[in-house]
Amino acid sequence: MVTMELDRDSGLQVAASTPMDELQYSRLIFALGYDAVHSLRQSRALIVGCKGLGAEIAKNLLLSGIAGIGLVDEEVVCMADLGCNFCLHESDVGRNRAVSVANSLRELNPSADVDVITEPSIEASLSDYNIVAATSGTLPDLIRLSWLCRKVNIPFIASQTHGVFSFVFADLGDTYVFKDEPKEQSSLLLVANITQDNPATVTIVEEQRLGLDDGDEVTFSGIKGMEELNQGGSYKVTITGTHTFSIPLDTCAFGRYLSGGHVEKVLPSKRIHFAPLESSLPHPTFSAMDNPELSKQPHFHVALQAIDEYVRLSKRDGLDFSGHWLVEADIEKIVARGKDIWQCSGFLKSKGCGSDVVVCPQQGEKLSTLEIDPAIKGGASQNLNQALGVSGGSIEQVSILADESRVNKFGSFDEQLLRILVQTLDVELCPLVAITGGFAAQEVIKVLGKVFMPLHQWIYLDAVDCLPPEPQSGIEKNPLQSRYDRQISLFGKEFQHKLGSLEWLVVGAGGIGCEVLKNLVLMGVGCNSSGSISIADMDRISKPNYSDQLLYHIDDLGKQKASTAGRALRKINPQAQVHTFQEKFDVETENIFDSAFFQSVSGVFSAVDTASARLYIDMRCVTFRRPLIDGGKHGMKGSVQVFIPFQSEMYASTRDPPEFKESPICTLRNFPYSTEHTLRWAVDTFESLFKQRPLDVNAYLSNRDFQDSVKKANPSARLPILETLCDALSRHKPLSFAACIHWARLQFEDLFSNSIKQLSFNFPKDMTTTAGAPFWSGTKRAPVPITFNVMEPLHYNFIVAAANLQATVYGLKGCQDRVLFLDVLRNVNVPAFQPKEGIKIATSDGDLRSGGQQKSFLSSEDNDAVERCDVLMQELPTPASLAGYRLTPIEFEKDDEQNFHVEFVSAAANLRAQNYGIPTSDLLQARLVGGRAIPSVVTATSVIGGMMCLELYKLVLQKPLECFKHSYVNLAVPFIATAEPIRAIVNRVERNDHPPLLWTLWDKFEMSCVGMSLETFLREFKQQYGLEITMLSYGKSLLYAEFVPRKKLQERMPLTLLDLITTIAKVTIPATENRVVFSVSCSDASDNDVDVPDVLVAVR
Repeated sequence: MVTMELDRDSGLQVAASTPMDELQYSRLIFALGYDAVHSLRQSRALIVGCKGLGAEIAKNLLLSGIAGIGLVDEEVVCMADLGCNFCLHESDVGRNRAVSVANSLRELNPSADVDVITEPSIEASLSDYNIVAATSGTLPDLIRLSWLCRKVNIPFIASQTHGVFSFVFADLGDTYVFKDEPKEQSSLLLVANITQDNPATVTIVEEQRLGLDDGDEVTFSGIKGMEELNQGGSYKVTITGTHTFSIPLDTCAFGRYLSGGHVEKVLPSKRIHFAPLESSLPHPTFSAMDNPELSKQPHFHVALQAIDEYVRLSKRDGLDFSGHWLVEADIEKIVARGKDIWQCSGFLKSKGCGSDVVVCPQQGEKLSTLEIDPAIKGGASQNLNQALGVSGGSIEQVSILADESRVNKFGSFDEQLLRILVQTLDVELCPLVAITGGFAAQEVIKVLGKVFMPLHQWIYLDAVDCLPPEPQSGIEKNPLQSRYDRQISLFGKEFQHKLGSLEWLVVGAGGIGCEVLKNLVLMGVGCNSSGSISIADMDRISKPNYSDQLLYHIDDLGKQKASTAGRALRKINPQAQVHTFQEKFDVETENIFDSAFFQSVSGVFSAVDTASARLYIDMRCVTFRRPLIDGGKHGMKGSVQVFIPFQSEMYASTRDPPEFKESPICTLRNFPYSTEHTLRWAVDTFESLFKQRPLDVNAYLSNRDFQDSVKKANPSARLPILETLCDALSRHKPLSFAACIHWARLQFEDLFSNSIKQLSFNFPKDMTTTAGAPFWSGTKRAPVPITFNVMEPLHYNFIVAAANLQATVYGLKGCQDRVLFLDVLRNVNVPAFQPKEGIKIATSDGDLRSGGQQKSFLSSEDNDAVERCDVLMQELPTPASLAGYRLTPIEFEKDDEQNFHVEFVSAAANLRAQNYGIPTSDLLQARLVGGRAIPSVVTATSVIGGMMCLELYKLVLQKPLECFKHSYVNLAVPFIATAEPIRAIVNRVERNDHPPLLWTLWDKFEMSCVGMSLETFLREFKQQYGLEITMLSYGKSLLYAEFVPRKKLQERMPLTLLDLITTIAKVTIPATENRVVFSVSCSDASDNDVDVPDVLVAVR
């Protein structure tokens, strides 16, 4: 038996050439866990085959930080290879493929070793690698390589693409050991109560989701009162409620539970059995997909075997095995062979056996497999020499298990599918290569990192829906000796010309955007003189981008993403016509992305990471009737959605859940109980001190409206603003860096001592609620003030970060001289704390809404507020006395290692955690959780980018709606689900003297209204469309309504529509924009108010 439990402290270990840059790999660590990424950086993978799929797998591994890869490929580059392999250039044609690919891959990760291995030396080189990923070879070739890997205890991953279908196969040994998730992703549960009982019942706070199953093991820490549970033992749980579970322990003699404590799930190792390829081929186990996709897997599996046999026989006889040159007689032979394999294959059950075992996934999270009856597994073994074809045997002996006593589980074999697949067998299709490369590379990463459920054992992927409805004629698919020849063989020359003439906009040049853009130029989209690809992204390249964005290299740090991506795309395909925009795609740039711009583009790829950005892109696409293909990802999960004018719903029809769960304000300010709370509080404090405070000061100095609003505010609201202004411009306005240190020390006292003392003054530790329960219970933790100690590193680090940030705000030079800090801190006079009477502290967000908190985390209703405001106004310098003086607001930037932002947040969060007895966080957690970073793995971006481009094929072919797919992927399982886009609802409105109006959300009324007055517009609209406008608005401004006072209507009626927008809506339409959109309400034939489409009006 082979057990592949590769201990990280034994076996092959490759010392990483450089220490791990945590910032560069931070998003990957967020997704996989630190241990997995560290292990990956000490591992090497051998990749057999360097066509498009091999290059994709290598790219994904190198960007993920692998220590080294070996490449095996004896073939030379041909021109058609350039259509699927971003590593190759025209100058590489005729050269060895592995060498050419290696030269390009080294740019992706200069610290990794990229070696070229010859085929004869594979067996001797296996011991130098931790895993083998094969992308080329016939099935006997793969079986032989799989056997060699088992011989030396090395996991084996095989993957191939054959036109419009592909597969990934995994053999990780007889017994493979792994963990379902990294430790970093297991969240702590906060204890609310533990009973003195047998068995004891544990209750967690209602604000948290239990997230445990029967049989899970947990440990306890930080329990007060029942300290016996803190001794480190683990306990199996039995779920008893939505927030309760029991443990098999008698706690009757334990101390009574008082407060606090955490429950943490123990992550056990799991074991799974893998069959070698020779055995798995006739008796496959398919990985999780939704039911329609799962039912197709056996058909692809049989097709693979039939096609592979044909290819081998053709090669043996020296015949051309190109699928698009096959004659009908050859196709019939292959189909007949497929039918034979189907009838005799392992997709059978014995007569009289029980029902088939098909386990469906629960919410896409658990493995679903198609199991073969154990009764037939014993007959799977074949002589290895025969299986390898060494002694005259053939793959037929492996792929067929004849037994007439068994009947087919899946009905008849899909002959038509095989006929389609045969004609595409020697083609690499770029998007499918990207998808398959993402899946295969993710399995390599799982094995090397020892996390997540591995593929068990087969998965087939396909793009059959993308094919033209009719096969292309011989002339239409004849090769042109171009990089697009393989794509032309499937879709034809006319289709290729259409792709080249497309003009698409890609919004976002991050992880998914890079993958989409790479695929587009490989496919030839926008690569004709009449086509183009436009890229819109305002961001600059930062270190974390290197781990999942292949278009950016080490030398690109700090450069604009859009322009850098454009240069990289032209390097991949010199014919690419790329236009770049460094502006953010939003309402502020509608003068750039105006109606003329949208008239020039064919559609939009959305590769953004917020729902608000998607909604805006969606709105613009609907307005100008342009298709939208949207991709999103979070760690190893991702989704693709496609929205088609007049056919499907729009993105806004159904809302995605928010990217981040917001915690109650009161919890963050006064009653935190988790690390996430302390980190969010620290970021809020950063923005309050170093962003909002300078903005308020600058507004006071330069904006009369701000000054007037402060004067008009009620005293309780005015007081904190005036105190902030006085502190910033008078009391603590620093003239030297030493003054910044002094200010930082006072901030420490205010944040981590005085405010805590005031909170304890208001709510003593022995306080009870009106119901008699302890006030400090459940999620409320009694805080403890911190006494400053300059020798404590955490205290000192806070002072250094806060002082330097204060210096930045005031334009002073920063400093890290420890001698200076110690000298200044020694002489700071910290006023003694005096509790304030009458301070009202909110205990819930409801209290905040009714009374409001006025400072940081305390609300004040001071009876002397009016008098104190008057004193502060006298103390405050006038704007005239500080003419030209401005502070520098600071935007929180999590990915800069030199700006003290993350250092401040980390120190502040951990001090806050010490106040409340909450587990502390490290600098990386401060960067990721505090900065709300999104976990990212390049494998997921590769899959999503490929799926998005498959939908583009369908759009160009004008496929019916049922051919399009919303796709949902979880590579951690792995799991794929698809759904047809929801058809757009057709609304009906009855009209006078006109037929009924049938419209969808994509429809617009269109009118030419250059120089037209409002009065004329209302009349013309009624005449053209048979509906009377009862309300007209532009954006949020109401321009016309029947209930508007008569005098105002009389003033507005003569105004042109353009003047109406300018004078009433206070919006200036850019000179480049000639069309605007109005929202209207109308009355129908029965005089009822009805919803109708917007009106798209030409005003210039």
